[in-house]
Amino acid sequence: MKSRYRVIQYATGGVGKHAIAGIAEHPRLQLAGLLVHSKDKVGRDAGALAGIAPLGVQATDRVEDVLALGADCVSYMALWPDVELICRFLEAGLNVVTTSGLLYPKFFGAELVERLEAACRRGGTSVHGTGINPGFSGEVLPLTMSMLSRRIEQITVREFADFRTYNSPELNHAMLGFGRDPADVRAHKHPNFDLMMRFFHQSIHLVADGLGVALERIEQTEEYGLTPVGATMESGPVPPGTIGGIKTRFAGVVAGRPMIVIELTWVAAYDLGAGWPAAAGEHTHWSVTIEGQPSLRCSFEQALSFEQGHATAGHTAPAMICTAMHAVNAIPYVCEAEPGIRTFLDLPLIAAKGAFR
Repeated sequence: MKSRYRVIQYATGGVGKHAIAGIAEHPRLQLAGLLVHSKDKVGRDAGALAGIAPLGVQATDRVEDVLALGADCVSYMALWPDVELICRFLEAGLNVVTTSGLLYPKFFGAELVERLEAACRRGGTSVHGTGINPGFSGEVLPLTMSMLSRRIEQITVREFADFRTYNSPELNHAMLGFGRDPADVRAHKHPNFDLMMRFFHQSIHLVADGLGVALERIEQTEEYGLTPVGATMESGPVPPGTIGGIKTRFAGVVAGRPMIVIELTWVAAYDLGAGWPAAAGEHTHWSVTIEGQPSLRCSFEQALSFEQGHATAGHTAPAMICTAMHAVNAIPYVCEAEPGIRTFLDLPLIAAKGAFR
């Protein structure tokens, strides 16, 4: 066990910039390198890209540069997983903690599992997928709550998120379809849309395996809400008559009935009609309900502050911090784990040791 682990950060988007700040403040971590894929970021200081004081670490877009640093782990936070690149890191002796969808590789099949496991064997490394949802709300929280249950009839995870302050044109508009016509979204589906949806399928499979139940299938539905007035997102306009809200439901069927359910409500407008949120100002929040004996419910929110009067400011920024820190705080645990794929079913409870200050 090392007293400090040297970390390479990959990507500096909505989550990655918060990871840089988290690594810089973490007592057991040191930022050793920064890998980016945008040419305009090459040569810039990691701290400047993260909006904090300079850290003396310059960004590079050359994988060879960061492999030569002799670091311990890569904090991988691209929007989508590049399995070949992840395996290259693993084979080179770098553990990988990622928010890019490899939460439960078993779900994607034996070929991916063996590819990752082989890379881990060659490098003596581990790989762990995490986040907030997927990564906490739909996995860690219901599994933790289940320790209080005598009998479970159904688990339902609900998420509400206001996307207006999340500045990602690819995710918001090209992928999810905010500001577009539903027919256009369905006819010109983003090449990674199905992959993103399957990230949530992973969550259901992980919980099912964690609770020892056999899934028969996962049923998925989507619903769009059209905004008659229109709205503005940091990532672009939402014209009148286009998509201002998205509801997605994933239902894991066990013994013929939906037993593990995830429901997502994502909005950019509040004029979508009956069944949709009618007023701005809500925090991004989650709830987990276990119907059974006893029935349990846990609701949680995140905000810049609950005590200082601006709890609703910057709806998505606190969620991005949560996503980043679930990964950053996992780094020492993953570096100390046995080589291989390490999910929440394999690792001990992850805690933010050293966060009090």
